[in-house]
Amino acid sequence: GTILSGSRNGRLDNINYGGGVGGLTPETLIGNVSEVLDIAQIAVRNIGGGGSANANSDRFLNISMDANLRLCSPDSDIVGAVMIHGTNTLHETAFGVDLTLNCSKPFVATGSMRPNSALSADGAFNFYDAVRTAIHPEARDRGAMIAFNDHLTSVFYSTKTNANTATTFLAIEQGYIAQFIAGQPYFFFEPSLPKARNYFDPFNITYPLPPVVVLYGHQGFDAGLLYSAAANGAKGIVIMGVGPGGLSTNATLAANALFEQGVVTVASLRPFFGAVVPSPQVNNIISSGFLHGEQARIQLQLAVASGYNVDMIRKLFEGAIRKSVYNSATAFYNGTNL
Repeated sequence: GTILSGSRNGRLDNINYGGGVGGLTPETLIGNVSEVLDIAQIAVRNIGGGGSANANSDRFLNISMDANLRLCSPDSDIVGAVMIHGTNTLHETAFGVDLTLNCSKPFVATGSMRPNSALSADGAFNFYDAVRTAIHPEARDRGAMIAFNDHLTSVFYSTKTNANTATTFLAIEQGYIAQFIAGQPYFFFEPSLPKARNYFDPFNITYPLPPVVVLYGHQGFDAGLLYSAAANGAKGIVIMGVGPGGLSTNATLAANALFEQGVVTVASLRPFFGAVVPSPQVNNIISSGFLHGEQARIQLQLAVASGYNVDMIRKLFEGAIRKSVYNSATAFYNGTNL
């Protein structure tokens, strides 16, 4: 990832880096940020490797299973974990870990938007902040987090919002968990887990994870893409629909037809803000709630791999938001709770 990268093009390069001067390994990153050794004893575990665009679900599963064994075993003396990762898919890997890591200890992801060779490289401070969070007693029982650009966000709600700048990982509506001041996290709230965050046992799922594809909704959307995905082996389909998950008539017809063949379709959303609210009565297309397309894909993969039937998958995605929206105050909807 960028946090370990150097450049052949000089210190202004933040677009075409890799190799050259300033490249690091995890061990030399620790050496360069030696302040972390004043606060923690660190063991390095190399999992994955290569650009984050090449990562697949094996990566988050391997990280999660290793973290479960090292952090969550009864005799573990490890207080937390830090994952450094390329930022292009950092939030996807971290989201998969978040759904499959079941102990109260902190798991903190970080990286950088500028290579180590750049002027004002951001990786060193991000790494220090992540380590400080991982050992902080107030960081427990919050789920996985991202430490980036002087702030801490929940992995469950975070997404990469800018392709180029350091202010990129944000949970726009849910906000920051903490701000870093002199490398110390100031937590804005007492510990709590994100609403509708689910857990899947990574040691009790079908492997490899079933293929789930993400399609991007737009004007003139070709509904034949759904049939092509199913013919190519997809066990689930996520469509990032227009607005709050809106699908075209033809896409809806295709999703209903594939439902009869056992292929689940989840409607997610294109905008950064908001949610896909399910219609009052259940139907064959499941709404993603506040999960974006890439997050919905991972949760659907894990649900299918865990043997969930369609009713269980629907409750997984829609249960919490239905309970919030459809209640006695909105009886005029005659909405269904799961």
